Amino acid sequence: MNKIILAVVLAVVILSLGICEQVFISRSFDDLRSDCEEIQKLLLSGDYDEALKMTEHVENDWRKERDLLEFACPNTDIKDIAKEIGELKGSQIAEMYDDSITRCEVIMAMAENSKNLLSYKWKNVL
Repeated sequence: MNKIILAVVLAVVILSLGICEQVFISRSFDDLRSDCEEIQKLLLSGDYDEALKMTEHVENDWRKERDLLEFACPNTDIKDIAKEIGELKGSQIAEMYDDSITRCEVIMAMAENSKNLLSYKWKNVL
């Protein structure tokens, strides 16, 4: 009887950790995508100073998220997103705003692709 209870408890713990991981992955990439959309809107409206502040905020947030994401699901796209965020910041500092808008699109696409790749879906499992 004790072995059955232990097995059920372990199954619940494993299932709970898996669900938490999926929620964290989904939330992280959704937040990144929405932040990049906001940066892009700021750039298109000409509010460059606020866009740079938002980019620095995204860069700091991504550093924290990146450590946990790399632990949970190692993926080269996660490292590439950090590089793209750095290039976004650099293009804003260099006042290359058209390039910054393009970088936002790239980051949003990478976030969506990574989320789809790392999520448990039947097409990913099969």
